Amino acid sequence: MEFSRRNFALGAAGLGLASLTSPLYAAKKVNKPRPPAMLDVLVLGAGASGLQAAWMLEEQGLKVKVLEGRNRVGGRIMTLLDQPGYPEMGFNSMADGYGRGIDVASRAGVELQEVGARYRLGKPPMLWFDGKPLTREEWARHPANPFPDSMKTMMPGELVSRVVAQHTRLKDWATWNDPANAALDIPLHEFLRAQGLSDAAIQLANNISPYYGTNSWDVSALMLEYNDGFVKAQFAAGPQSLAVKGGNIHMATGMAKLLKGDVILGKEVIAIESGPTSAKVWCRDGTTFEAKRVISSLPFSTLRHVKIMPGLSGAQAEAVAQLPYQPLSIAFLTASAPFWEEDGYAPGMWVNGPVGTVLPQRYGATPEEITGFQVQARGEMAHYWDRMGKDAALAMVVSQIEEMRPAAKGKLKGAAYFSWCKEAFNGGDWAYFGPGHVRRFVNEMAKPAGRLHFCGEHTATGARGLEGALESSERVTLEILEAA
Repeated sequence: MEFSRRNFALGAAGLGLASLTSPLYAAKKVNKPRPPAMLDVLVLGAGASGLQAAWMLEEQGLKVKVLEGRNRVGGRIMTLLDQPGYPEMGFNSMADGYGRGIDVASRAGVELQEVGARYRLGKPPMLWFDGKPLTREEWARHPANPFPDSMKTMMPGELVSRVVAQHTRLKDWATWNDPANAALDIPLHEFLRAQGLSDAAIQLANNISPYYGTNSWDVSALMLEYNDGFVKAQFAAGPQSLAVKGGNIHMATGMAKLLKGDVILGKEVIAIESGPTSAKVWCRDGTTFEAKRVISSLPFSTLRHVKIMPGLSGAQAEAVAQLPYQPLSIAFLTASAPFWEEDGYAPGMWVNGPVGTVLPQRYGATPEEITGFQVQARGEMAHYWDRMGKDAALAMVVSQIEEMRPAAKGKLKGAAYFSWCKEAFNGGDWAYFGPGHVRRFVNEMAKPAGRLHFCGEHTATGARGLEGALESSERVTLEILEAA
């Protein structure tokens, strides 16, 4: 029998019944069991931000419990431990400037390894345009190249980030959410057009494989300028890219083990009520939990399906209902032989067709060994893959690569597939802001609503990725402590 507090209580009750038959019972004073002490904080979501907030609050002496809808911890940290090289389906690596992330890894007892050199090893990814391989020089002269003359040598997959980096309007990226910059919160499409790109150029450079959004109209240029500033700050801090040896998921499980309170899996939250002295949470399985305060680290794409009482209002309610999340689907392929050595082309590919971006994974005994290929579909292409379904999408990706590269025929296998849009507790990968969202949402959406507080990367204002998630944990911890 699995030991639990409930089993222990039932056993104690049995002993109590036995004592009723004793003649000494009448002389004993019977104390009524006290109700369990109310939790100080209930954290919803066992991703990096939720786990970190729980740990920080426990360090201040508060009694905390964590609920997670999935049957695993980690949130957007997800490693395929059953595949060669332990490919990451979510968070990949952290830079030298991720001080919070590096500290968490140390506390979680995991070893970080430098992986940036592995991505830079070998030939750079090659452009495959309409099924044909093109070098940078060939692309610059290609009659179908729609880029302005000053940008002809830029590859489609690099153009948007380089244009944003060269023409950012932000004087200080850290002030991106200052109301003074509200006029910059325009569609990326308008920003790129102002730099001389045609609609055809924007379609090729952005909409086929957008880093944020589904196309250039549904993402804010200010969002990309903020991200550009954050990335530049990371490069200034140092050249390394760090990942957990054996898979990033070990950092999340290590974080969970540091907690004194329970981390309860399989608890999908369906309702939250913030009352005058406490907050109550209902789960789909019928269980309820109560605490003095509740922290939601749930993505807004999940929170919008949770009943919140009393309801949110204003810009915060709009943000929960509208904040979009990045469509991203990932195929992982294994290769039985190094076909890239046979055809002489770079193993990595950027394709203007339905294959998307092909990234070699170098996580073998040596950096030179390719353990598989991560193939990413973003934006509308991710939806296209998802409509096909896992098996058909994997088969399509393999056949497309084989058609472009005959040397790969019979040597590629679709080993795994994961869709963040189809993931029930995320509904997309990372959050992004559409035009107008920065000025309307960013400074309002994370404010406490009664006894309900918010954290998660989507609520961070000074960092992105894992570092943003951990930044948000610091903010919400201070809110709780100040409110106590």
